[in-house]
Amino acid sequence: MIEPAKTPYHHGDLPTALLFSARSMLEQDGVAALKLRAITRHAGVSATAAAPHFGNLTGLLSALAAIGFTELAEVMAPEHAVQPRDVALAYVRFAIANPGLFTLMFRSDAIDRQDPGLRAASGRAFACLAGLAQATPGADRAAMMVGLWGKVHGVATLAIDGMLSGLIPADSPQTIDAFLEQVFR
Repeated sequence: MIEPAKTPYHHGDLPTALLFSARSMLEQDGVAALKLRAITRHAGVSATAAAPHFGNLTGLLSALAAIGFTELAEVMAPEHAVQPRDVALAYVRFAIANPGLFTLMFRSDAIDRQDPGLRAASGRAFACLAGLAQATPGADRAAMMVGLWGKVHGVATLAIDGMLSGLIPADSPQTIDAFLEQVFR
C-alpha cells in the first residue's frame, strides 16, 4: 500500500504523494474520477507538478497499476499461496479488498501496457498466477492457465461488481470466503 508523504510535497516525495492521492480517489470514486488536475489538487500541488514524474495521466495510472500488480504478486507468492487453490483465493480476495485498483489494472484504455514498470510488475503477478496450471500434468499449460485465469478473474469481477450477493442469501451463515472456498475446491 502506498503511504502518504509524512511532510508536505516540498520534501521531495511528490511521486508517492500523487500515487497516494490517485489511489485514494480511485477507491473512493472509481476510475472515472481520475483526472490529472483532480489528483494534483488532492495532493495539494499545482496541476503541472505531475508531468516531470509521470508525463501525463496515463503514466501516473500505469505506475499505480504497477503497484497493484506488485501487491497482487505478493499475495499470490508461493510463501503465501502454497496450493493452486490458494493462488485463486488470493487473486479474488485481492480484487474484493481493492476493487478500484483491480479494475484499473485491467483497463487498457487508462494505462500503457508497454510501460516498462507495468510490464515487469504484471509479469511477476502472471508468473504467480501460472501456478494455477501447475496442478494439471500433461495439459497444455498455456490453455489451462487461460481457462483457470478466466475463472478466477470472472469470479473476482463478479464479486467486486456485487453480483455474488444474490447467490449467498443474507441469512446464510456462509461468508464470501466460505463461498470462495467452495468455488475453488
